Amino acid sequence: MRRIIWQATISSVGENAALFLSEKRLILFSDNAPKDIRDYCITHHDGELIEPLSPHQKMELFGIIYSISAVGEVASQNLKELGHITLLFDGAEKAELPGTLHLIGPLPTALSAQGNMTIFAE
Repeated sequence: MRRIIWQATISSVGENAALFLSEKRLILFSDNAPKDIRDYCITHHDGELIEPLSPHQKMELFGIIYSISAVGEVASQNLKELGHITLLFDGAEKAELPGTLHLIGPLPTALSAQGNMTIFAE
């Protein structure tokens, strides 16, 4: 059974958000992101972090379920306060940067401005 850790509704996909996929990254930010940043982000609303992020939780994004392999030391705080984290699809076991969430699984092939993003534990 899923225990929801965080769930948010996708608001928009910035016109340049997919550029970061070449670096295996996506940037998430709440709708409150500064305007000059929104073009590079997936923005979302209604997200509430229930408990801190940790490895072995899972994230569902664009219909794909990813395992979380590493969590940067400020990722939970940034997600809670700013709605901001960087997703890195590299399966690393140690966080590259403090605000990064590392995921195991394929790069998304289509970025949709619809649906939810969910982090959960099983």
